[in-house]
Amino acid sequence: MLYALVLKPFAILALIAGVITVPTPLPTGAPLMALGLALLVATSSTARRWLRSVRRRSDHLDRLIRIAEPRFGRRLGVALRRTRPIVPAAARRDRSTASE
Repeated sequence: MLYALVLKPFAILALIAGVITVPTPLPTGAPLMALGLALLVATSSTARRWLRSVRRRSDHLDRLIRIAEPRFGRRLGVALRRTRPIVPAAARRDRSTASE
């Protein structure tokens, strides 16, 4: 409970700071947004559902998050893995043959 109360505001601040600093020459925007999103997903079921639906619609974003999952450590990596879109096996085979 206390974990969520502390991390949710920090996650939202990290997201906002990331959005603000994206156009600056310092490369802080994208990492701040990624950290904020990972923390928000770890503490909010609504954010998990939203991210799962976004990942389902965007293959590119899904691939980027799959690459980032092991780099976020155990706790945040597991939270991001839980947002993987549920795709039937037949659709997965179709996707893999289409990309080859």
